[in-house]
Amino acid sequence: MNTLYSHPHILQYLKTSLRRGLQLLYIFVTFSIIMPGIGVCRDTEADNLKTVVFIRYNLKDEPSSAIVNEFKKTMRKRGYTEGVNVEYIDIVTQSEKRDSAIEVLEATEKYKDSTDIFITSSWVSLYTRSRLSQSSVPQIFAPVLKSEALNMLTSVTKEPGTNLSGVYLMYPPEKILRLTRLILPHIKNYAYVYDPQIPADLIFKAAYNKLNASQRHGMSIHFINLSSDPKKVLGELKKYKVEAFGGIVGVFKNRKFLSQSGLPVITSLLLDLNEDTVADYVKDSNIIAGLYNSFGYCGEQAAEMTADIFQGKNTIEKTIPRPARQTAFANMAAADRLNIHIPFQALEGVDIVIK
Repeated sequence: MNTLYSHPHILQYLKTSLRRGLQLLYIFVTFSIIMPGIGVCRDTEADNLKTVVFIRYNLKDEPSSAIVNEFKKTMRKRGYTEGVNVEYIDIVTQSEKRDSAIEVLEATEKYKDSTDIFITSSWVSLYTRSRLSQSSVPQIFAPVLKSEALNMLTSVTKEPGTNLSGVYLMYPPEKILRLTRLILPHIKNYAYVYDPQIPADLIFKAAYNKLNASQRHGMSIHFINLSSDPKKVLGELKKYKVEAFGGIVGVFKNRKFLSQSGLPVITSLLLDLNEDTVADYVKDSNIIAGLYNSFGYCGEQAAEMTADIFQGKNTIEKTIPRPARQTAFANMAAADRLNIHIPFQALEGVDIVIK
């Protein structure tokens, strides 16, 4: 018996409609399952986005930083890509002097409730610390002088037990004076020249003051203030019969003026330097020898610490501070210009000889 539904054309139509209906249902169900998953992935990605805030000062005319560059490079190696799962906020103060402290405090207050970690440099770290010591937000200094680190931590060789760690610089004044004695065997008077408006200069001055007689290697240490009349600075160098001098930030910033003294400079350098750039920085100066620490290395180490914390491999409280990589150099070009012979024994004790 023939019915409406037994007609061949109608049956084919019904089969086709059913197939299309099932396909649409499949697409709908699949879409319903996938979309929430996409939403979860996006939410998870947003939840895993890390924020790193740099607060630093800069001695150069442009804001580039070996610390920041190497930090980002190392973080990429550890799986953190800028704009994907990590964002960076880089705050550079207007000045390297203490009057920029208010900028540091304001930046710390602004971001302390929204960032995952602060990376701070030099004296900036002390001011940031004053706002973070009672919080749980991690802070990594990269770098600070060892003496600065010990103003914030009880030790640089043990777990800090607090939300602070980092990379510290070793510019031991004793080593500067030892290098000075090797180069100038008969020296009696050495001057530490400083700018009292620059915190790093004052911290280093305090370290010189703490040296005992044996650590001064038979030299009298004279402290000369750069903020006074420039002519007075040159006069004091003559008055105290200074035979060589050094400093840290103020000396380098005023190196052209101070070269009028005709005296050799044996000093620490708090700059973004490496083996390729140190020669360019000192080639036209009276700096015949000194010490510097690679800031790029400091940035790399700070990133390794940060990645370990982000990945749960360590905590800030258990992150032991690390020393920077110290490099000693001798500048033969400047020594020859000043008619100073650097003994072979002194050359053996440095890592780089600039010819």
